[in-house]
Formats: sequence, C-alpha cells, structure tokens
Amino acid sequence: AAADMIVVVGCSTGGPPALDLLLSPLPADFPWPILVAQHMPASFTGPLARRLDRLCAVTVVEVTRPMAILPGHVYIGKGDADMIVSLRPEGPVVMATPSLPEFRWHPSVDRLVTTALQHLGAERLIGVLMTGMGNDGAVTMTRLRKEGGRTIAEAEETAIVWGMPGELVKAGGAQVVTPVDAIADRLLAWAS
Repeated sequence: AAADMIVVVGCSTGGPPALDLLLSPLPADFPWPILVAQHMPASFTGPLARRLDRLCAVTVVEVTRPMAILPGHVYIGKGDADMIVSLRPEGPVVMATPSLPEFRWHPSVDRLVTTALQHLGAERLIGVLMTGMGNDGAVTMTRLRKEGGRTIAEAEETAIVWGMPGELVKAGGAQVVTPVDAIADRLLAWAS
C-alpha cells in the first residue's frame, strides 16, 4: 500500500541547497521515510543533518548506527561510509557500513538503492536523483523503475550539475523530470 512507501534520494555536488528545497516543504506528518545518500566527507554529514533538522518540519538524522525506518523521518548517510537497508525481525533498518571500493562515490547511491530493492522491492520505492557529477544512482534507479517503482530526476534547468539526474534521464529511468523546487509537491501528491 502507499502507506509503506520509502523515498530514496541521491545527490552530490550542489546537494545541500537541493535538499533544502526538497525537504523544507514537507509537513512533520509526511507519511514516508526518506533515505538520503549525499556524497560528502564524514565531518560534513552530521552538521548537514542538524541544519536540515532545524530548517524542516520533518525529523532529520545522521545515520551512525542501525536505525528503524520511520515515517516523517529523513536519514542522511554518514560521510566516508555507505548507507544500506537491512532487515531485522522488527522491520527494515538503515545503517552505516564501511564503504566498498567498487563504488566510486560515498555514501553510494547505487549501493543504497541496491539494498533497498533487495529488502523492500521496487514497488515500495520512489527514487529521487538530484544534482551531482558522475552517474551514481542512474543504473540502479533505472532498474527500480523497470521493476515497478517510481522515479524522479531533477530537471537540467535547476541542477547545479546535471550529471547524475541527466544519466538517469538518458537511460530512460526517469518517470518524472521536474525542477528541484517541484519535487516535494510531486511526493506530496503521490502521498495524498
């Protein structure tokens, strides 16, 4: 059911202002958890999560240990590590894990989406790929869409760097392409 959806977000260069625009319109009772892989060093993700938590009605936390995935909560992957979804008897959790060398950028969007697909299934997922150089997330979010999930790519006109979302669009993996300041509205429309 729509009640069980989880939003998976990837961003890199230009990501923090994009996250402001994505998260600040969402109400405290937004029904879905949001998992964010923002490429960053470890010393930056804690301050980013704290700043977003002050700015937004939703609760924003940095993932430094296994945490239950709750509605109205945003989970920022710890920098210089990867964030993965895992299943516990009490339900899905998100956790930080040492980065793997086969993924080039960290926290890896591809690794996060791969583990979300493995444990939750595509029909429970909405992938959002925003500004960033390179292609992290494009292949796995294309797979997410093919397997029955929904995807949103940030439009070129608002992206600081249209690398990651551009690759998703080129691969045919973007169901919706929209300016960054309209992504929250799309999520809210789907959630209502």
